[in-house]
Amino acid sequence: MESLSRNLIEKLTSPGPRFSWIKEWLLNEIWSSDHYARNNPLQFLKQGEESVNLFEQLIASAAGRVYDELISNPEPTKRLLSVLSDPDTAVIVFDGLSLREIPMIVNLAKKSGFKLTHIDTSLAPAPSETMDYIEREFPCGKISPSQLPTRKELKEKGIIVLYSGNYCLPISGEYKGLPLLIWSSFPDETYKDSGAKFESHFVNIHSLFETAWMNTAQQIKGKKKIIITSDHGYIFFGTGMDCTRSQQELVALNEYFGNNRNARLSESTDPPQSDDVFCDPSRDIAMIKGRVKTRSTGTAGTKLYKHGGLSLMEMLTPWIELET
Repeated sequence: MESLSRNLIEKLTSPGPRFSWIKEWLLNEIWSSDHYARNNPLQFLKQGEESVNLFEQLIASAAGRVYDELISNPEPTKRLLSVLSDPDTAVIVFDGLSLREIPMIVNLAKKSGFKLTHIDTSLAPAPSETMDYIEREFPCGKISPSQLPTRKELKEKGIIVLYSGNYCLPISGEYKGLPLLIWSSFPDETYKDSGAKFESHFVNIHSLFETAWMNTAQQIKGKKKIIITSDHGYIFFGTGMDCTRSQQELVALNEYFGNNRNARLSESTDPPQSDDVFCDPSRDIAMIKGRVKTRSTGTAGTKLYKHGGLSLMEMLTPWIELET
Protein backbone atom coordinates (compact mmCIF):
# COMPACT_ATOMS: atom_id res chain seq x y z
CA MET A 1 0.00 0.00 0.00
CA GLU A 2 2.88 2.41 0.72
CA SER A 3 4.34 2.04 -2.79
CA LEU A 4 0.87 2.44 -4.25
CA SER A 5 0.42 5.61 -2.23
CA ARG A 6 3.69 7.12 -3.47
CA ASN A 7 2.76 6.32 -7.05
CA LEU A 8 -0.67 7.87 -6.70
CA ILE A 9 0.67 10.97 -4.98
CA GLU A 10 3.11 11.56 -7.85
CA LYS A 11 0.34 11.33 -10.41
CA LEU A 12 -2.16 13.34 -8.41
CA THR A 13 0.28 16.21 -7.88
CA SER A 14 1.31 16.33 -11.54
CA PRO A 15 -0.31 19.01 -13.73
CA GLY A 16 -2.97 18.25 -16.32
CA PRO A 17 -6.19 16.23 -16.44
CA ARG A 18 -6.34 13.04 -14.41
CA PHE A 19 -9.47 11.32 -15.63
CA SER A 20 -7.87 9.14 -18.32
CA TRP A 21 -5.22 7.50 -16.13
CA ILE A 22 -7.60 7.12 -13.18
CA LYS A 23 -10.01 5.05 -15.26
CA GLU A 24 -7.11 3.02 -16.68
CA TRP A 25 -5.90 2.31 -13.14
CA LEU A 26 -9.36 1.19 -12.08
CA LEU A 27 -9.99 -0.97 -15.15
CA ASN A 28 -6.56 -2.54 -15.60
CA GLU A 29 -5.38 -2.93 -12.02
CA ILE A 30 -8.11 -2.65 -9.38
CA TRP A 31 -11.13 -4.24 -11.11
CA SER A 32 -9.32 -6.23 -13.80
CA SER A 33 -10.27 -9.72 -14.97
CA ASP A 34 -6.84 -10.99 -13.88
CA HIS A 35 -7.39 -9.70 -10.35
CA TYR A 36 -10.87 -11.20 -10.36
CA ALA A 37 -9.55 -14.60 -11.47
CA ARG A 38 -6.98 -14.71 -8.65
CA ASN A 39 -9.50 -14.08 -5.86
CA ASN A 40 -12.93 -15.12 -4.73
CA PRO A 41 -15.59 -12.38 -5.14
CA LEU A 42 -15.41 -11.17 -1.53
CA GLN A 43 -11.60 -10.92 -1.59
CA PHE A 44 -11.84 -9.13 -4.93
CA LEU A 45 -14.27 -6.61 -3.44
CA LYS A 46 -12.32 -5.96 -0.24
CA GLN A 47 -8.89 -5.66 -1.85
CA GLY A 48 -10.20 -3.35 -4.55
CA GLU A 49 -12.11 -1.21 -2.09
CA GLU A 50 -9.08 -0.81 0.16
CA SER A 51 -7.12 0.63 -2.77
CA VAL A 52 -9.95 2.91 -3.89
CA ASN A 53 -10.53 4.11 -0.33
CA LEU A 54 -6.86 5.03 -0.02
CA PHE A 55 -6.95 6.75 -3.40
CA GLU A 56 -9.99 8.85 -2.52
CA GLN A 57 -8.34 9.94 0.71
CA LEU A 58 -5.38 11.13 -1.37
CA ILE A 59 -7.75 12.99 -3.69
CA ALA A 60 -9.37 14.72 -0.72
CA SER A 61 -6.01 15.91 0.59
CA ALA A 62 -4.10 16.62 -2.62
CA ALA A 63 -6.29 16.80 -5.71
CA GLY A 64 -9.85 17.90 -5.07
CA ARG A 65 -10.20 19.02 -8.69
CA VAL A 66 -10.62 15.37 -9.67
CA TYR A 67 -14.25 15.73 -8.63
CA ASP A 68 -14.69 18.55 -11.15
CA GLU A 69 -13.71 16.07 -13.88
CA LEU A 70 -16.25 13.54 -12.63
CA ILE A 71 -19.20 15.86 -13.28
CA SER A 72 -18.40 16.41 -16.94
CA ASN A 73 -20.65 14.94 -19.63
CA PRO A 74 -19.82 11.62 -21.30
CA GLU A 75 -18.17 11.56 -24.71
CA PRO A 76 -20.67 12.05 -27.58
CA THR A 77 -20.04 8.45 -28.70
CA LYS A 78 -21.34 7.24 -25.34
CA ARG A 79 -24.63 9.12 -25.35
CA LEU A 80 -27.52 6.69 -25.63
CA LEU A 81 -29.51 8.62 -28.23
CA SER A 82 -26.43 8.60 -30.44
CA VAL A 83 -25.71 4.86 -30.26
CA LEU A 84 -29.42 4.04 -30.52
CA SER A 85 -29.61 5.71 -33.92
CA ASP A 86 -28.25 2.43 -35.32
CA PRO A 87 -30.93 -0.25 -35.89
CA ASP A 88 -28.30 -2.99 -35.58
CA THR A 89 -27.48 -1.95 -32.00
CA ALA A 90 -28.95 -3.03 -28.69
CA VAL A 91 -28.10 -1.32 -25.40
CA ILE A 92 -28.60 -2.94 -22.01
CA VAL A 93 -28.65 -0.64 -19.00
CA PHE A 94 -28.10 -2.69 -15.87
CA ASP A 95 -29.33 -0.36 -13.14
CA GLY A 96 -26.60 0.16 -10.54
CA LEU A 97 -23.93 -1.85 -12.35
CA SER A 98 -20.42 -0.78 -11.31
CA LEU A 99 -16.86 -1.23 -12.55
CA ARG A 100 -16.52 -4.09 -10.04
CA GLU A 101 -18.85 -6.25 -12.12
CA ILE A 102 -17.00 -5.82 -15.44
CA PRO A 103 -15.00 -9.09 -15.11
CA MET A 104 -18.23 -10.96 -14.54
CA ILE A 105 -19.80 -9.39 -17.64
CA VAL A 106 -16.70 -10.34 -19.63
CA ASN A 107 -16.98 -13.96 -18.51
CA LEU A 108 -20.69 -14.14 -19.30
CA ALA A 109 -20.18 -12.56 -22.72
CA LYS A 110 -17.52 -15.12 -23.61
CA LYS A 111 -19.78 -17.97 -22.49
CA SER A 112 -22.51 -16.57 -24.73
CA GLY A 113 -20.20 -16.55 -27.74
CA PHE A 114 -20.05 -12.75 -28.02
CA LYS A 115 -16.89 -11.03 -29.23
CA LEU A 116 -15.58 -8.46 -26.77
CA THR A 117 -14.52 -5.38 -28.76
CA HIS A 118 -14.16 -2.59 -26.20
CA ILE A 119 -14.04 -2.09 -22.43
CA ASP A 120 -14.22 1.48 -21.18
CA THR A 121 -16.00 3.72 -18.71
CA SER A 122 -18.74 6.29 -18.98
CA LEU A 123 -20.11 8.74 -16.42
CA ALA A 124 -23.15 8.89 -14.18
CA PRO A 125 -24.99 12.21 -13.95
CA ALA A 126 -24.75 14.61 -11.04
CA PRO A 127 -26.36 13.49 -8.81
CA SER A 128 -25.70 9.82 -9.50
CA GLU A 129 -29.36 8.85 -9.51
CA THR A 130 -31.47 6.89 -12.01
CA MET A 131 -34.00 9.56 -12.98
CA ASP A 132 -31.27 12.17 -13.41
CA TYR A 133 -29.56 9.79 -15.84
CA ILE A 134 -32.77 9.37 -17.84
CA GLU A 135 -33.27 13.13 -17.94
CA ARG A 136 -29.72 13.58 -19.26
CA GLU A 137 -29.88 10.84 -21.88
CA PHE A 138 -33.42 11.15 -23.25
CA PRO A 139 -35.89 13.96 -24.10
CA CYS A 140 -38.37 12.51 -21.62
CA GLY A 141 -37.66 14.50 -18.49
CA LYS A 142 -37.09 12.98 -15.08
CA ILE A 143 -39.14 9.77 -15.15
CA SER A 144 -38.73 6.23 -13.86
CA PRO A 145 -37.26 3.50 -16.11
CA SER A 146 -40.53 1.57 -16.16
CA GLN A 147 -42.15 4.52 -17.99
CA LEU A 148 -39.64 4.51 -20.86
CA PRO A 149 -41.36 1.85 -23.04
CA THR A 150 -44.46 4.04 -23.51
CA ARG A 151 -42.76 7.38 -24.16
CA LYS A 152 -43.64 8.83 -27.55
CA GLU A 153 -40.37 10.81 -27.59
CA LEU A 154 -38.49 7.52 -28.00
CA LYS A 155 -41.06 5.85 -30.26
CA GLU A 156 -40.83 8.80 -32.64
CA LYS A 157 -37.09 8.15 -32.92
CA GLY A 158 -37.76 4.50 -33.71
CA ILE A 159 -36.29 3.27 -30.41
CA ILE A 160 -37.91 0.23 -28.81
CA VAL A 161 -37.57 0.02 -25.03
CA LEU A 162 -38.08 -3.18 -23.04
CA TYR A 163 -38.16 -2.87 -19.28
CA SER A 164 -37.11 -5.81 -17.10
CA GLY A 165 -38.34 -5.37 -13.54
CA ASN A 166 -37.67 -8.99 -12.62
CA TYR A 167 -34.31 -10.51 -13.50
CA CYS A 168 -35.84 -14.01 -13.31
CA LEU A 169 -38.11 -13.38 -16.32
CA PRO A 170 -36.91 -13.17 -19.94
CA ILE A 171 -37.50 -9.95 -21.86
CA SER A 172 -39.93 -10.10 -24.76
CA GLY A 173 -41.22 -7.75 -27.43
CA GLU A 174 -41.07 -6.84 -31.12
CA TYR A 175 -38.09 -4.77 -32.25
CA LYS A 176 -37.06 -6.18 -35.64
CA GLY A 177 -35.20 -3.57 -37.70
CA LEU A 178 -35.24 -1.02 -34.88
CA PRO A 179 -32.65 -0.01 -32.26
CA LEU A 180 -33.31 -1.68 -28.92
CA LEU A 181 -32.89 -0.43 -25.36
CA ILE A 182 -33.27 -2.94 -22.52
CA TRP A 183 -33.45 -1.50 -19.03
CA SER A 184 -32.91 -4.03 -16.26
CA SER A 185 -33.63 -3.15 -12.64
CA PHE A 186 -30.87 -5.60 -11.69
CA PRO A 187 -28.64 -5.34 -9.67
CA ASP A 188 -29.94 -2.09 -8.12
CA GLU A 189 -33.15 -3.77 -6.98
CA THR A 190 -31.12 -6.13 -4.78
CA TYR A 191 -29.63 -3.27 -2.75
CA LYS A 192 -33.06 -2.78 -1.21
CA ASP A 193 -33.05 -6.33 0.12
CA SER A 194 -32.19 -7.14 3.72
CA GLY A 195 -29.05 -8.87 2.46
CA ALA A 196 -27.60 -5.52 1.39
CA LYS A 197 -26.52 -4.89 4.97
CA PHE A 198 -23.92 -7.66 4.66
CA GLU A 199 -20.64 -7.72 2.73
CA SER A 200 -21.62 -11.10 1.29
CA HIS A 201 -24.32 -9.40 -0.77
CA PHE A 202 -21.62 -8.82 -3.39
CA VAL A 203 -21.17 -12.58 -3.66
CA ASN A 204 -24.94 -13.02 -3.97
CA ILE A 205 -25.06 -10.54 -6.86
CA HIS A 206 -22.51 -12.65 -8.71
CA SER A 207 -24.52 -15.81 -8.24
CA LEU A 208 -27.67 -14.09 -9.56
CA PHE A 209 -26.09 -12.29 -12.49
CA GLU A 210 -26.03 -15.33 -14.76
CA THR A 211 -29.82 -15.47 -14.53
CA ALA A 212 -30.13 -11.75 -15.26
CA TRP A 213 -27.76 -12.11 -18.23
CA MET A 214 -29.61 -15.12 -19.62
CA ASN A 215 -32.91 -13.20 -19.49
CA THR A 216 -31.56 -10.05 -21.16
CA ALA A 217 -28.43 -10.33 -23.33
CA GLN A 218 -29.03 -13.90 -24.40
CA GLN A 219 -32.60 -13.07 -25.46
CA ILE A 220 -31.50 -10.48 -28.03
CA LYS A 221 -31.98 -11.53 -31.65
CA GLY A 222 -30.85 -9.95 -34.91
CA LYS A 223 -28.47 -7.29 -33.56
CA LYS A 224 -24.84 -7.02 -34.60
CA LYS A 225 -23.73 -4.96 -31.61
CA ILE A 226 -24.63 -5.01 -27.91
CA ILE A 227 -23.53 -2.29 -25.49
CA ILE A 228 -23.61 -2.91 -21.74
CA THR A 229 -23.68 0.15 -19.51
CA SER A 230 -25.23 1.59 -16.35
CA ASP A 231 -26.93 4.70 -15.01
CA HIS A 232 -24.75 4.89 -11.87
CA GLY A 233 -22.40 2.82 -9.76
CA TYR A 234 -22.42 2.45 -6.00
CA ILE A 235 -20.22 3.03 -2.99
CA PHE A 236 -19.42 0.18 -0.60
CA PHE A 237 -19.26 1.01 3.10
CA GLY A 238 -17.81 -2.12 4.62
CA THR A 239 -15.69 -1.94 7.77
CA GLY A 240 -12.92 0.61 7.31
CA MET A 241 -14.06 1.54 3.80
CA ASP A 242 -14.98 5.15 4.53
CA CYS A 243 -12.99 8.35 5.04
CA THR A 244 -12.70 8.92 8.77
CA ARG A 245 -14.24 12.14 10.07
CA SER A 246 -14.76 13.35 13.63
CA GLN A 247 -18.22 13.30 15.13
CA GLN A 248 -18.17 17.11 15.14
CA GLU A 249 -17.40 17.22 11.41
CA LEU A 250 -20.24 14.82 10.68
CA VAL A 251 -22.93 16.66 12.64
CA ALA A 252 -23.60 19.27 9.96
CA LEU A 253 -23.47 16.69 7.16
CA ASN A 254 -25.92 14.44 9.00
CA GLU A 255 -28.33 17.31 9.60
CA TYR A 256 -28.24 18.48 5.99
CA PHE A 257 -28.17 15.24 4.00
CA GLY A 258 -29.99 12.90 6.38
CA ASN A 259 -30.01 9.40 4.90
CA ASN A 260 -29.11 10.62 1.40
CA ARG A 261 -25.86 11.43 -0.37
CA ASN A 262 -27.24 14.46 -2.20
CA ALA A 263 -29.81 17.22 -1.77
CA ARG A 264 -31.51 19.80 -3.97
CA LEU A 265 -30.27 23.30 -3.20
CA SER A 266 -33.70 24.74 -3.98
CA GLU A 267 -35.24 22.54 -1.30
CA SER A 268 -32.39 22.40 1.21
CA THR A 269 -30.75 25.80 1.39
CA ASP A 270 -27.53 26.65 3.22
CA PRO A 271 -25.43 23.50 2.69
CA PRO A 272 -22.58 22.97 5.16
CA GLN A 273 -19.36 24.86 4.46
CA SER A 274 -17.23 21.74 4.18
CA ASP A 275 -14.53 20.38 1.90
CA ASP A 276 -16.60 17.20 1.82
CA VAL A 277 -19.51 18.90 0.05
CA PHE A 278 -19.69 19.68 -3.66
CA CYS A 279 -22.26 22.30 -4.68
CA ASP A 280 -23.36 23.10 -8.22
CA PRO A 281 -26.12 25.75 -8.35
CA SER A 282 -26.49 25.25 -12.13
CA ARG A 283 -27.62 21.68 -11.44
CA ASP A 284 -29.44 22.64 -8.22
CA ILE A 285 -27.44 20.02 -6.37
CA ALA A 286 -25.27 19.46 -3.31
CA MET A 287 -23.43 16.13 -3.10
CA ILE A 288 -21.19 14.37 -0.59
CA LYS A 289 -17.72 13.98 -2.07
CA GLY A 290 -15.63 10.85 -1.83
CA ARG A 291 -16.10 8.15 0.75
CA VAL A 292 -17.43 10.20 3.64
CA LYS A 293 -20.19 8.26 5.37
CA THR A 294 -22.96 10.10 7.18
CA ARG A 295 -24.58 8.35 10.12
CA SER A 296 -27.82 7.20 8.56
CA THR A 297 -30.83 6.30 10.69
CA GLY A 298 -33.34 3.46 10.49
CA THR A 299 -32.94 0.77 7.84
CA ALA A 300 -30.75 3.11 5.75
CA GLY A 301 -28.13 2.90 8.47
CA THR A 302 -27.67 -0.83 7.85
CA LYS A 303 -27.07 -0.61 4.10
CA LEU A 304 -23.48 -1.09 2.94
CA TYR A 305 -24.22 -0.34 -0.73
CA LYS A 306 -25.32 3.22 -1.59
CA HIS A 307 -25.31 5.73 -4.43
CA GLY A 308 -26.21 9.34 -5.13
CA GLY A 309 -22.93 10.97 -4.12
CA LEU A 310 -19.78 12.13 -5.89
CA SER A 311 -17.22 9.35 -5.57
CA LEU A 312 -15.23 7.38 -8.13
CA MET A 313 -17.28 4.22 -7.74
CA GLU A 314 -20.61 6.05 -7.93
CA MET A 315 -19.73 8.22 -10.92
CA LEU A 316 -17.61 5.98 -13.17
CA THR A 317 -19.79 3.42 -14.93
CA PRO A 318 -19.05 0.47 -17.27
CA TRP A 319 -19.16 0.81 -21.06
CA ILE A 320 -18.69 -2.59 -22.70
CA GLU A 321 -19.12 -3.19 -26.44
CA LEU A 322 -19.83 -6.66 -27.84
CA GLU A 323 -20.32 -8.10 -31.28
CA THR A 324 -22.73 -11.00 -31.73
